[in-house]
Amino acid sequence: MPSEPHPLEQKIGELSLQLARLGERVEQLEQQVSAKPLAPRKQATKTPVVAEEASESGSLLHLDSSSLLQIVAVLCFLLVVALGLRALTDNGLLEPHLGSILGIFYAASLIIGGHLFYRKTNPLAPVFCITGAVVMFSVMVEAHTRFSALPEAIAYLVLAVTGIGMATISYLNKVALPIIVGTLGMCFAAVAIGYPTPHYPYLALMLWASNILGFFATRLKRCSWLRWLLLVTTHFMLQLWGLKLVGVMVHSQDKPELLVPGLFIPIVALIGLTFMMIALFGIIRSGDEKVSKFDFTLPAVNAAWCYVAGIYVLKDPELFGVPAAAAAVIHFALAYWLSRRSTSNAQGTNAFTAGGLILACLSLPALFNDMVLPLPILSALAFATCYLANRWSSGGMRISSYLLQAYISAIIIVEIGGSVQGGPRSLAILIAVLICCVMTGAHFFYARQSRPPENSKIFIQYDKKDKSALLVLFAGLINSFFASMIIAHYVLQYYYQEDMSVAFTATQSIIISFAAIFIMVQAFFKNNSELRNVSILILLIGGGKVFIIDMLNISGAWLVASLFSFGIAAALESLVLARWKTADVSRSSALRRQTEPPAEPN
Repeated sequence: MPSEPHPLEQKIGELSLQLARLGERVEQLEQQVSAKPLAPRKQATKTPVVAEEASESGSLLHLDSSSLLQIVAVLCFLLVVALGLRALTDNGLLEPHLGSILGIFYAASLIIGGHLFYRKTNPLAPVFCITGAVVMFSVMVEAHTRFSALPEAIAYLVLAVTGIGMATISYLNKVALPIIVGTLGMCFAAVAIGYPTPHYPYLALMLWASNILGFFATRLKRCSWLRWLLLVTTHFMLQLWGLKLVGVMVHSQDKPELLVPGLFIPIVALIGLTFMMIALFGIIRSGDEKVSKFDFTLPAVNAAWCYVAGIYVLKDPELFGVPAAAAAVIHFALAYWLSRRSTSNAQGTNAFTAGGLILACLSLPALFNDMVLPLPILSALAFATCYLANRWSSGGMRISSYLLQAYISAIIIVEIGGSVQGGPRSLAILIAVLICCVMTGAHFFYARQSRPPENSKIFIQYDKKDKSALLVLFAGLINSFFASMIIAHYVLQYYYQEDMSVAFTATQSIIISFAAIFIMVQAFFKNNSELRNVSILILLIGGGKVFIIDMLNISGAWLVASLFSFGIAAALESLVLARWKTADVSRSSALRRQTEPPAEPN
């Protein structure tokens, strides 16, 4: 009978079996781990990726270089053909008419080829398109100015067709470069044809079309520099036309039939209307976004230029005053229409308001045949502009109203000056200036009672405390001073029969001194530091006049009166300032007692 295994041998056998199973399990785990990528192998796989990226960047660089060389090579071949046609024409191998026609067809084929390349997104499309436009413009200038191979009307027509064609290519392919090149080329080629004695009506129509294309160019790309360049070129060439019409600037080769005086005013009106509509459409298109500086300033620049150009050639202010006043009304109507749109800060209202104010300032003196008599209307217009500025939330209109009041005072200074004459005209001037005084006073009072528009950039960033309203206050003081001068002249003329120059000079100083006193008293009772500073400034001006002008030019009782009035003003202002300082200390002490907590009882 076999013997039973020993317990120890049995345990060893079990352990051996478990070890064998554990070994099998470890082998299975090793096989699973070996099937997965290890961390070092991950790091090793990064090296080929980097090398691949480097090779791709090198291939891209190589591709860019080859593309650039390809573009340069194509450009050279295109220009070789154009220059070859030019050389054959210069050497007489091609008749000028035939050479011009071949050049036109070659340039047109390049432009059409550029359009086809744009449709296929070929990188050579801009090369063909721009080269074709440059060749076309060069052929037109050379064919007319050098070879006289094409009539002037045909040359301008081809330029217009080229510019419109380039604009069409831009819009069909949604690219801005062709229309920019076409617009600039059409403008400058039109100026070059026939210079310095072009056919001005044709040239004006070409410049008119160029500005229209410039407006459409901004719909593809915001390029204000292009529009400014076209505007300056248009105004400059039309100004040359006007100067030649009035005979100020005459060239030895000028031909009267090229000036066509009867078309100057209609063309100026056409261009002025076009610029006004360009500004209007630009403002409408901007919506709630910021209006471009070109569209913002165009109505004012256009209004001033059109009036000056027209009145300079017509030499009849009354004849041109009526249409200019009508244009001012149109500008105000457009400003009102823009204010009714649901946009922030009444976008564009100040642009057309400024244009209307400029036209009003230029046309009303022409209608009245006087510079001073229409000033009350302008002063009332400035007050109305400030009122509407708050209604329409336009900070720019508020500034425009301030500037208009300052302009009115400048006109009063220039027209009246130090020479006040008697007679019916002086009485009319007195009434006009007194009305301006009332309007400026009401304007300043309204400006201080109403806050500027909250969303106005001018008052948020540059004039937070509306200090620019002081222009209206100074304008009112100047108007009041000259009104007082006219009244003093009447009084002295009636009661004083001797030399009035001495008395009139001293009276001016007396009026200045009492004006400083009056404003200082108002400032003290209203606790207005702004009026206090203005009063001190007026006193300094009066002191300068007394000690620099009066003491050197007058003598006697009138000099004594001048010095005495200034002394009274200085004494009263010093007394008021001392009281003011004491009142400030008392108010600050009272405020400190109100803000301090009460003392605790011991």
